[in-house]
Amino acid sequence: MLKTKFMLGKKDYKLGIFYGKNPETEELASKFIGHLINDLKFCYACQISKNKIDCIQCRKHLKSHASKIYFYIKVRGAFNSAEEDKINLLPKEIPPIDFLLVIGIHKNLLVKLPEYLKDKGVKAVIVPIENPKWVSPELQVKVLFEFERYNIQAAFPKPFCSLSKEEDQYNKVGFHITKQRNYIDEFIDYFQIGVPIISILMSSDGRSIEDACVLQSAPCGSTNYIIQKLKLKCFNKENQDDFCLIEEINKAHYSYPCKASMYHDYILEDSIFQKSGYIVRNSIRCELYQARYKRKSYVKLEES
Repeated sequence: MLKTKFMLGKKDYKLGIFYGKNPETEELASKFIGHLINDLKFCYACQISKNKIDCIQCRKHLKSHASKIYFYIKVRGAFNSAEEDKINLLPKEIPPIDFLLVIGIHKNLLVKLPEYLKDKGVKAVIVPIENPKWVSPELQVKVLFEFERYNIQAAFPKPFCSLSKEEDQYNKVGFHITKQRNYIDEFIDYFQIGVPIISILMSSDGRSIEDACVLQSAPCGSTNYIIQKLKLKCFNKENQDDFCLIEEINKAHYSYPCKASMYHDYILEDSIFQKSGYIVRNSIRCELYQARYKRKSYVKLEES
């Protein structure tokens, strides 16, 4: 078994958060922040499950980033008039930060954000899209271009758990992410969030998951819960093991629960909720195959 700290040296990053006033947006923001600070009370998936089981303590080994969050500001969502200067609705001053997480703020404020941040020293801005109503594709491209113009790195992951260091259908330069992205990669590594990365240890007979470690979690924290639900479950039922695996992942993903929108997104050609389920399923299935058939070494995080 290999052990790793999966961390970028001794760098100390600072994070700030703007979020919108919509109740749905507030709920999503609290989910992301709850995972980052490792608030043990924010996840109640076990209690609301069908069997109402006791908490399985799947998060007890995780690190808290509470000391790295320098502000958490709710941004106004309505305007007094069409002529109102939108940029003045954002805080006049913010503490020095490296990363800014922007969750569901009004589109008229989002479009002003690059100009607002141009002299504030922010290295990268992450704008997750969990509802297609938050940011239209046209607005996304426009704001991304403005971030490029001000030399600020930015990413628009849809869903947030699609954020990856690899360029793929969810991380296209010029549409989802800026050309320069080294700080975005550092955000992913430092907070260990984005597309789920898992290491799996199979049982000696290869029929069940004996142990698993989440190296990188979905930003909402669901990956730890899903993996715990899969442990010690047998998937090798004749020729239906893949079906059984998908069914178990779907149950856990739904019961956590995932809070992404179920509205159809015409860019994704599906709902963001469904896409988030595909992403975690593919991550687990790929790693399970590597562990079962390729004998990939099991990697476990060292407790810090």
